Amino acid sequence: MIFVNQNIREYGVIELSQEIKKSLEENFGYIRLRGEVSGLSVSKAGHVFLSLKEQNDLIEAIIWPDKFQKLNIKPQDGMEVIASGKITTYSRGSNSKYQIMIDNIEVAGEGALLALYEKLKKSLQAEGLFDVSKKKLIPKYPKNLLILTSINGAVIRDILRINRDRGYPINIDIMDVSVQGQNCPKEISEAVIGANRMTASTKRPDVILITRGGGSLEDLWGFNDEILVRAVYSSDIPVITAIGHETDTCLIDLASDYRAPTPTAAAGKLFPDIREVKYKINQDIEILKKFIFDKLANFALRYNLAQQKLISRGIQYQNGKLINFERLSSKISKQALVSNIRNKKLKQNNLNEKIIRLLEQKLNNYAIKQEKINSELLSSTKGGIRDKSYLLSSNNRLLDSLNYKKTLNRGYAIIKDQDKSIIESKKVANQHKLVNIMFSDGEITVRNQNDK
Repeated sequence: MIFVNQNIREYGVIELSQEIKKSLEENFGYIRLRGEVSGLSVSKAGHVFLSLKEQNDLIEAIIWPDKFQKLNIKPQDGMEVIASGKITTYSRGSNSKYQIMIDNIEVAGEGALLALYEKLKKSLQAEGLFDVSKKKLIPKYPKNLLILTSINGAVIRDILRINRDRGYPINIDIMDVSVQGQNCPKEISEAVIGANRMTASTKRPDVILITRGGGSLEDLWGFNDEILVRAVYSSDIPVITAIGHETDTCLIDLASDYRAPTPTAAAGKLFPDIREVKYKINQDIEILKKFIFDKLANFALRYNLAQQKLISRGIQYQNGKLINFERLSSKISKQALVSNIRNKKLKQNNLNEKIIRLLEQKLNNYAIKQEKINSELLSSTKGGIRDKSYLLSSNNRLLDSLNYKKTLNRGYAIIKDQDKSIIESKKVANQHKLVNIMFSDGEITVRNQNDK
């Protein structure tokens, strides 16, 4: 038989549970506990239950919904973390247990962060969020720029200084956001989404720059947030990221449309040197001038060739008609000749008018194609055509005045032998017994009295 000291204090179950709870909370209070996340689950109400494991020992933990939403690092099974919170006890069914109520979670060491980084990177890459073919082009000369950064950092001052030095005219809107800590991904995500909802009337940016200076892996961890990465990927507005130093690569860099190695490099991408822009504009103006002058010269050459060809055809046509006229003139009466001459002149005048109209129509077509640039050349061309037309009419009148029929009408005659060959001298005439004398109204045959 075992004897028990009756003076030992007697506790009720509830009383002892309360005393243990009080002792734990007073002796440990707020602690930081290292361990591996195990058995993670989330209730419908948003409570997160998990255990922190070290070898075979477990300590249960709970994260209230409001605390979980504010965590910068979301726990996952197998992740080694340092949890901060209060130790307390609770009763579950017939057992009393103790647990830690977690307020904050940190990844235990950079190696764990890198493992989490690679895991999330692999998952998002499999979805195509880093696909180069889906990246949008950055405007070469942006007009409206939205910068998401901390207004208290040196980064924004450097960017604005570069813009002033280069003199590039651009409208810059700066939104002050957290670039570190648990609020960082939420604020930047909301800013990107809000910018995409803007319209042209509210100065919708045509490019967004997300930037901050350098820092540790933990300092930059907000830029690896999955929600932020998806917001950048889904943006209709091109996004440039310039996070940390050249060696720092966050997941947001892989999802953006252009990753600048540094904030200074991002400014160089966004702000062309105004002097180089003006030089390029002047070069383009000279190229355009040369193009216009070449077009004018080519037009003038083609016009001159067309004019010469048209005039040449007109002369050939006129000469052909004159030859036919000479051939037929000896076979028709004076009255028919006069009538034919009138008809030929009328046809010739109509032809001249058609030629002039054709030239004017071609010139008008050329003028429409060359617009106002060729107006002076076109005006000069029309004057030249009128001169050529006048010269052509003068030649017609001269040709008509030199017609031998006109000479016969003035009292002259043509002496021909019996073979119809013209006799040019008395000596030749004395060699023929009979000669023909051609007057304007016909011919007669006479005997040569000097014939012996």
